[in-house]
Amino acid sequence: MDPDDLISFSDAAREIGCSRTTLYRAADDGRLNDVEVGCRRMLLKDESWEDFEPILTGARAQKRSDEAESE
Repeated sequence: MDPDDLISFSDAAREIGCSRTTLYRAADDGRLNDVEVGCRRMLLKDESWEDFEPILTGARAQKRSDEAESE
């Protein structure tokens, strides 16, 4: 496994535009693949990463829908 194939949950959240909680939930549900590196969980940048679409709930979902309406 190449270290470039790993991304932290925090960096992934910034890149995708969702919360870390959303990413942890997706990893727990099996929609994203993760591995433990030492005592940290890291996401694998694989096919599931490329195809991932977050299921947004709460305030972030409202903010995105408000942005879409104003465009």
